[in-house]
Amino acid sequence: MAGKISFPHGNDWGVIGPEGDHDLPVKSVLGHRFQLVDGEVIDRYDGVTDDEVRRIDDERVAERQGEELQAARTALVRRVKAEAAQRIANLDWKVERARERDVLNGTTTLQDVYTERELIRMASNEAEAAIAKLASQEELQAFSW
Repeated sequence: MAGKISFPHGNDWGVIGPEGDHDLPVKSVLGHRFQLVDGEVIDRYDGVTDDEVRRIDDERVAERQGEELQAARTALVRRVKAEAAQRIANLDWKVERARERDVLNGTTTLQDVYTERELIRMASNEAEAAIAKLASQEELQAFSW
């Protein structure tokens, strides 16, 4: 195993090899664990084994993916809420017409329009519950309401 590292692209992400410019502070084959700070090679992982570094990296990736998935869910819920609000607002003319007809004709069509609005709210709530259960970016992208 090589015991030298170079930083050909700046102070981050070292490249380990026999012709490196700096000695490694710990035995490793993972160049990304090292950083060059004021001419000194620093181990970002406090000297743990490469296997432990890989585990830590995997955990960080999983955490980041979870955060991104939740952010995408939140954005999708916002779109559903906005669309539901727009659909309800688009029924305003029906509410006005139903009120007038109910007054003029003694009918109860306003109740029908309110029921239509409530169905939109219920569908929106169901969509939000379904979004909460989506487990991947692909599922989120495929979701439609």
